[in-house]
Parts: sequence; structure tokens; C-alpha cells
Amino acid sequence: MATKRINDVAHEELRVEQIDAIASLFTVLSDPTRLRILQVLRKGQATVSEVVAALDMKQPNVSKHLNLMHQMGLLGRQRDGLLVRYMIRQPVVFALCSTVCDHLRESAREQVKLFV
Repeated sequence: MATKRINDVAHEELRVEQIDAIASLFTVLSDPTRLRILQVLRKGQATVSEVVAALDMKQPNVSKHLNLMHQMGLLGRQRDGLLVRYMIRQPVVFALCSTVCDHLRESAREQVKLFV
């Protein structure tokens, strides 16, 4: 597999399967509601009802998003009596969000320089 250097970091070319998996992850992370849910769960495990209350959203909508993120492997879930608690299973999503925020911050600085 060929290796390319981008910004002084070596990167291997991605296989089609890898590209598809990355695209699926970014598709899941592209929804603001799911990002808001991840922020709630970043603080710790929560039930559907706790997420609903924290975000002031409808239960069916929250459940749909939680199930999708669970299917994608981003979340784990654990039965607690009659309740199901959701938790972050892939904390790498927060590193991705941080990287994107850093990029957006730098882009904003560059935009400001154009008008100063």
C-alpha cells in the first residue's frame, strides 16, 4: 500500500472499505442532534429519559438516534433493571470534534484577517 506525506505526517492510502466506514461514521456525526446527545453522554451514562430531559426533545426521536449510534458502535448500552443506560464506547469522537473545532477556529481567524 502506498504511503503519502501530508503536512509532514505519513498517511497510507485508504481501501474502498475503509473509505466507506469513515463516510458512515461522518454521516452519523453530521447530525446536530446526535452531537448534542454525545455531549450529554460525555458527562456519564444516561437513560433515554435522562437524555430527553437534558435536551428537551421527544423520546421517540432520542431513541432513534441512540439506537443508530449504538448500531454504529459509538455507544454501548447496559440494562439497569427496567432501564437501559447508554454510554460512550468510542471516545475518539470527541477528538474528532476537537480537531474540527480547531480547524473552524483557525478558519475564522483567517477570515477576520481579511477584513481588518
